[in-house]
Amino acid sequence: MKIKILFTSLLMFIGFLPMNAHFQFEQTTELFLMHSSGNHLKMDEAKGGRLEAPNVSDPQTITVIPDGKGYYSLKAANASLFLSLSGSWKTLFIADSSSSNAKFSIEKASGNYARLRCKANNKCLGTDASSAESTVFADKSGNDLLHYWFFADSPTAEIACDTIAYPVVPIIRQPFEGWGVSLCWWANMCGKWDDKKIDELVEWMVSPEGLNFNIFRYNIGGGDDPLNTHCTPHHMGKGKGLRAEMEGFKDSSDDIYHWERDEAQRKIMLKIKEKRPDAIFEAFSNSAPYYMTYSGCVAGNTDGNKDNLKPEYYEEFAHYLVDVCKHYKDEYGIEFRTLEPFNEPVTNFWKADGGQEGCHFSTNAQIAFLKVLDPILKESGLATVVASSDETDVAQSVRDFETYQSSGALSMVGQWNTHTYQYSIAARTKQALLAHEAGIPLWMSEVGARGDLSLVQVLFDDIRYLQPIAWVDWQYMEENGSTWGMIGGNFAGQNYYRMKKYYTRQQCSRFVKPGYDIVTSLNNQSLAAINPNRDTLVVVLLNEGGRVVHELNLSAFDNLNGKIVAYRTSDSEDMASIDDGWSYNDGQLQIALPPQSITTLVVPVSPKEDDLTSIQTDRDYLIVPRNETTRCLAVKADATLQLEDIDVRQPQTWRLVADGSNYRIVNSDGLTITANRYATSNVLKALPSTTGIQTFTIDMLDFPYCKILSSEEPQYAFDLVSEKTSAGTAVKLWLYADGSAPTHRNWMLVPVNCNNADNINIVATTTNEAIEQREGVYSMTGQRLMAGTPSDTAIRRLPSGCYIVIRNGVAHKVLVR
Repeated sequence: MKIKILFTSLLMFIGFLPMNAHFQFEQTTELFLMHSSGNHLKMDEAKGGRLEAPNVSDPQTITVIPDGKGYYSLKAANASLFLSLSGSWKTLFIADSSSSNAKFSIEKASGNYARLRCKANNKCLGTDASSAESTVFADKSGNDLLHYWFFADSPTAEIACDTIAYPVVPIIRQPFEGWGVSLCWWANMCGKWDDKKIDELVEWMVSPEGLNFNIFRYNIGGGDDPLNTHCTPHHMGKGKGLRAEMEGFKDSSDDIYHWERDEAQRKIMLKIKEKRPDAIFEAFSNSAPYYMTYSGCVAGNTDGNKDNLKPEYYEEFAHYLVDVCKHYKDEYGIEFRTLEPFNEPVTNFWKADGGQEGCHFSTNAQIAFLKVLDPILKESGLATVVASSDETDVAQSVRDFETYQSSGALSMVGQWNTHTYQYSIAARTKQALLAHEAGIPLWMSEVGARGDLSLVQVLFDDIRYLQPIAWVDWQYMEENGSTWGMIGGNFAGQNYYRMKKYYTRQQCSRFVKPGYDIVTSLNNQSLAAINPNRDTLVVVLLNEGGRVVHELNLSAFDNLNGKIVAYRTSDSEDMASIDDGWSYNDGQLQIALPPQSITTLVVPVSPKEDDLTSIQTDRDYLIVPRNETTRCLAVKADATLQLEDIDVRQPQTWRLVADGSNYRIVNSDGLTITANRYATSNVLKALPSTTGIQTFTIDMLDFPYCKILSSEEPQYAFDLVSEKTSAGTAVKLWLYADGSAPTHRNWMLVPVNCNNADNINIVATTTNEAIEQREGVYSMTGQRLMAGTPSDTAIRRLPSGCYIVIRNGVAHKVLVR
């Protein structure tokens, strides 16, 4: 910090622009409507909407006409025609501007880009290509760069680059065990290939220079009726192709085990073990063998809402699973760390004659089966433990967990798994809290089926909010598209190649290595981790929109110990090494991210010798909710507390002032968080007065999260009103309710501005005998923040802001930066 003593009056003014203010037009304005490609909108000869190159001789402008109700008409240049939705998706310039088809709202998209949303169908303007003469449609989602626009007074204008500033702090959020993928079903196909090709596929997957995967999920096939008595032959081909047609090891209860049936998947697994001795293996089941089921089909019951495994076969199925695990331990030296007997059990996906093996288990049926499996597994002599419950929806995973816990069944589970095909941040954080409180490891054990960068965002959000120690993809290779796999190709032709999704995954998995710790990075488009020696910080930055600048506050680390190394994947790059585009100065790392890209920075650092795990009264803290780590506690103009987007360049910090065993919470303006004595009826406020409840206890939950409680009984907790996390959400006090894992009442104290100056520069002093007995530090509104004669160190540690300091009968006005 830099401290100066001022004898002139100080006027501090900070203006805040509404998120979409620069997209509002209060009067008719003629502009160029620029597409993210750098081309702009024009009316073509057929009166349709189309992109026009910026360098044409007579570029077309668009006149933006507000209707005063939040919508705008877009008038073509030199014609009284207005852009309109035509049919279901086309655009056409028409004479009538009053129709809802010709009305558009203008919303903030990414950075300084806007979306133009048609009033008639609630869809957005956009294109399918970025080249000049591309057709403009009005049926787009608004989630792609091709759907982004900006306004300019020149056809050659470039959009202003948005800057996002936030801290990266070595507060450990969770240890990380590694990355992985299921072997189902691609290994069942590729395991039949030429050995040289198998070796290369596996090398791409497991080598430190490749994907660096170390976790693999082996599928124990159930196996359909070879006579197809109750199902159509090869019905798996209706869904995932015959790759999903897994053979079982037995055809009836009295059959012997046919271990040769899984030669292909086994070959891949043995190759992995050879090339990656530290590999972690999990065995999982999609369905019990057909002869144990109600329907006689391993794709599910005839009613997808009903269980398919008959209870009288629970014991036999448990032995089947354990026998497979023992076989691999005894014959191949592979001991599965975990055994997952269910796959997305509480769904209605699994129906007889369906496209893959699947089996419904109600939550109570899961528990009943585990009571049978648990003693059999323990008596086997294996170190393998049960993993459960692999739900597709995180909210259902939470419900399962709570039922397991209340019934005592959680003691039979050594690891909790969930998929994240359906999720909310609230469900993710609740599952994380439950697992942490129970002391049980948590995996994100399957997800896929999204675009290259959008799946990275799911990954970031999973690690940030669900906090798994492992993150596992579903498919490594697929045919005919890039929806699921990272490798494309043809199973029959033994052709294969790396797709874009391979490189976007590699940007994370190659650098955030097993044994690293995930650390705190207060932006959802970032992932940060530090190595065990604490001398390498990895930051992965995602940009799904237009060009943007990330400004990382790294003041919690000492100066760099070497050269930053960076890699980027974009439309035109695949894990390309880059050596420019960023700068580092005095703890601030700034980097420009091109559109639709992912960038990884490997930063040589050493954290300061500093205790970040305990509450300290000489810190500036951001108070950040668990359910939305891009926002923090701030003060509105009416003194109430709300969430506000984090910007470390603006004063959003708080200082904890000890008051006995409690704390007063004071911001840089000297305002103290205050609750009305009827705490649940009012939102919290930040006030200069000393009236009301102003002392709070801070109780740690699962570090780094805590609950902040009023010190008076009954104690009430800081609460996000209506569980919302959007900017502007009010913060009040409410009963914590421990039994329901209320994560919207969980907070994180993130220290910022870790650099301190070594001196105080006193510019001027003024003596006033009348104040000799009023030693201390005061806010600008007169509230005493510190009693007694303040030392230089104490002044230096004040939060950024302006203060009155009285020391030895001398009054100073102090600006702390």
